[in-house]
Amino acid sequence: MKRCSTFIFNCTILLAVVWLLGQFVSDRWLWSQWLLWIPAFAFIAFLFLATIALILSRDKQKSIFLGSIFLLCTAWFLFVENRVFSITTKHGDLRIVGWTMSHAKKNVASLSAKIIVQLDADITLLTHGWHVRGEPAIKEWREGKTKRLISGPFTLLTTLRPIEVKVLVASAGIYISLYRLDTTEQLGKELVMYAVDLPVNLKESRGEVVRRAKKLLLQADAPAPDIVVGDFNMTRNSNSLQRFFPELTDAWDDVGIGWSYSYHRAFPLFHIDHMLLRDTLHPVTYELINPEFGRHCIQVLELNAENFVNHVQITSASLKWNEWELGTDTNIVFPLH
Repeated sequence: MKRCSTFIFNCTILLAVVWLLGQFVSDRWLWSQWLLWIPAFAFIAFLFLATIALILSRDKQKSIFLGSIFLLCTAWFLFVENRVFSITTKHGDLRIVGWTMSHAKKNVASLSAKIIVQLDADITLLTHGWHVRGEPAIKEWREGKTKRLISGPFTLLTTLRPIEVKVLVASAGIYISLYRLDTTEQLGKELVMYAVDLPVNLKESRGEVVRRAKKLLLQADAPAPDIVVGDFNMTRNSNSLQRFFPELTDAWDDVGIGWSYSYHRAFPLFHIDHMLLRDTLHPVTYELINPEFGRHCIQVLELNAENFVNHVQITSASLKWNEWELGTDTNIVFPLH
């Protein structure tokens, strides 16, 4: 019995060291990213089972030690990593929704459209929302005043005046598009938004994906973003995510409420869908909503006009189109009626 409890204790300590190593080293290399992706929930569950096993084996000293670690990790998981008991009634001047629609979109297109309309955001970014964007409910939304701006795999639905839409990167599974919108009424200045969709390759580290994406992005003639929205396939606070847009911070860090993981929707263990913000934006709330189908949760962010300053020079080549300046590399369809 003593050998069994010692074995369980040593295995638990080893797992703890491996998990902490992943948090420290992050996804700098291919081997380390798999350590980073060990779910915190799985680690805590293992701690719980190991503690119970030691209690049953009547190893008091080891069970107290692991039990204390379990309680500390559980508190961190519930109140820091997630904020499961937090609630808010605050509302901002501008609502932004982001939804990675990696599911059987055609089968649930009508239901997806209904959810989008219910959320009633000023800016709704759909990734792979091909079937949903043509639904009658979307066309009738806000009395047909919603514009549909298509760029690469992204569809942006908004009543705001578009100024520029442009594909920045479309290479080897990396897609980045620019949307510049007139948010003067809501925020006092224009908003530069990047839509991002990054690939998953088991043979390529997240760090290498970021290096390729940054190299391609530097070649694009584009303003720096105020907000970046999309599916990064990188966990929150990962080294690669921080290096991708070092001047931006994750909206969750400032005003996130509830469960912080966006994937897999049925039992979310990873936060891979993000909204990254420049410090000139003033977020009010950020939360993830479970649509009850598909693989990704829906991101919902609310912003206030306070402290917004647009200090970025626009250098992209543009042309006049129907009294609006729109980028040359774009596929735009509006209005919807």
